[in-house]
Amino acid sequence: MADMATEEQIRELVARMQAYQSRLEMLQQQANFIQLSLNDIDNALKALGSLEEKEEGHEMLVPIGANSYVYATISNPSRVLIGIGAGISVEKSADDSKAILSSRRTEMEKILVETSGAINQVTNELMRLQQEAEKYR
Repeated sequence: MADMATEEQIRELVARMQAYQSRLEMLQQQANFIQLSLNDIDNALKALGSLEEKEEGHEMLVPIGANSYVYATISNPSRVLIGIGAGISVEKSADDSKAILSSRRTEMEKILVETSGAINQVTNELMRLQQEAEKYR
């Protein structure tokens, strides 16, 4: 009877460990996605900063992906099309666009801190469960 109880406890422990492991992997993926978003925002802010000093008619290279670029001429460096979600973009001033991007960055940083905290909690619980599992070896 005691062996059956122990077997059940082990199965339950393994199931909990698997659930925590899955949650940890999901949180790590989320943190990676957030970091990619932060990098994207940083690149946009740098691009806006470099446009500040450019005049109308200035020719520049614009990345199109896969290390490929096209030549483009700036027609209005003080106006920016910025995405607001759902595939919709609006025209804003360069300063307003920087403010929007900075605000997004701040939000993403907060989410990354929360996600990192959750990763730490799940990791600690997983370690505790692994120590508990050592009792059954």
